[in-house]
Amino acid sequence: MSALQFIRKQGLALALALAWVGASGCDSEPSGTLPDIQDIVTRIATADGTVVGVLHEGGRPAAAGGPSVTVDATPTAINGGSFQVEAIGSAPFTRVVVSVQGLEGYYELTLPAPVSSADLIASVSRQAHPSNSTFLFGAAAQGGGLGAPASSAVRIIRVATGDVQASVWWDAPTDVDLHVIDPAQEEVYFANRMSASGGVLDLDSNPACNIDGINNENIVWPTGGAPTGSYTVNLVYFDDCGEAESKYLVTLQVVGQSPKIFTGTFTGAGNPSLDRLITQFTR
Repeated sequence: MSALQFIRKQGLALALALAWVGASGCDSEPSGTLPDIQDIVTRIATADGTVVGVLHEGGRPAAAGGPSVTVDATPTAINGGSFQVEAIGSAPFTRVVVSVQGLEGYYELTLPAPVSSADLIASVSRQAHPSNSTFLFGAAAQGGGLGAPASSAVRIIRVATGDVQASVWWDAPTDVDLHVIDPAQEEVYFANRMSASGGVLDLDSNPACNIDGINNENIVWPTGGAPTGSYTVNLVYFDDCGEAESKYLVTLQVVGQSPKIFTGTFTGAGNPSLDRLITQFTR
């Protein structure tokens, strides 16, 4: 076995171990005050960021004859990360309501014009605990009531957070690798999981097309431990694993700065030698 194969197999073992921790989260809620949707989701917006969901208290509105929707599967997410869902309506709609089963509150998005589908990005709280959550998506035509909600089961895996957290989510069974270069020009990625500056890759996924279905990676510098200076975030489409494309979201959380989300798509054959620059930032 080559050194590279060993490292990537070690990455698979780590990802599976973390998945086990995430799966151990309990679906049931303790008695007493109902937890709030913001305990899991801090923001819902359209993929282009032009419409941001408004948070409402209380239970979601009841279905009242509006269009039905279907949503694509998003099986796994991580705290501090993001994921994308496409909602497709049986008829054009201008309003979307998103809630989480068993949690108080919901988000409502009002679109500027009727659409037949909408790509939505959900931002997961950095404090979210491991859980298996059911997201509910409903749609309404202009001036009309909601249709019956579609459900999407999402498993949230707990990862580390800190002064700097960079993560990636993607939607296909492919091998996407997250790389972050620190101010000392040391690169944190699957073959160098910990830098001298304290950066750690604590979640790797789908190494060498050993598909684990997690489809998230996470690199973090601990609280009080991230050096000041310039950082570079790259993605590598290591292997397409026979898939035509992979849509991705890169989420960047830096202490003292607003979270940032970067979107894109890989197409064609993967190339382990080709970096795609996502962003550079200074802290």
